[in-house]
Amino acid sequence: MMSLYFTNNTSNTIYAAYAYPSSDCHPISYSKIGWYRIAPGDTREVWSGSVGGTTFYYYAEDHSGNTWPGTYYTRLPRSTSRDFHWCWSYSSGSSRRVGLRRLPIDESVVNFTLEFVTSTRKSQPTSKTTRTALPSKSGESGIRRIPRRPVQFKKGTPIPVKSKS
Repeated sequence: MMSLYFTNNTSNTIYAAYAYPSSDCHPISYSKIGWYRIAPGDTREVWSGSVGGTTFYYYAEDHSGNTWPGTYYTRLPRSTSRDFHWCWSYSSGSSRRVGLRRLPIDESVVNFTLEFVTSTRKSQPTSKTTRTALPSKSGESGIRRIPRRPVQFKKGTPIPVKSKS
């Protein structure tokens, strides 16, 4: 099975969200989905389908103050206990502005794992199919970026399936 996985190699439960290309969303052609609750040591499949050649965006946090933000800002639900599946530009009255990190995946990759860590001692070497992500304690940067227009889906490409447990 072709998939995108999130692995939690920290000592705290993390809550993750990500964005993927979606032709149903305008003017920015990305959907964002979450919150995935991932216990320490667990791995979650968050995207089922081909990942090669796709650019995803992600954000994660734990209740100890660790965050994995980026510079691509959008709004996500304030509460990590609320599931959501929104277009990039959508927000609600109970949302907050957060930055997502860009995650481009090489065309040759079939499965990809993003490994959340809090220390480089816990991380393994990165490869084409695995990347480690360290948290950031820094505040919001002044840069506001938006995702680039995604490549159109090829005919026969599987539609992503939200996997929640």
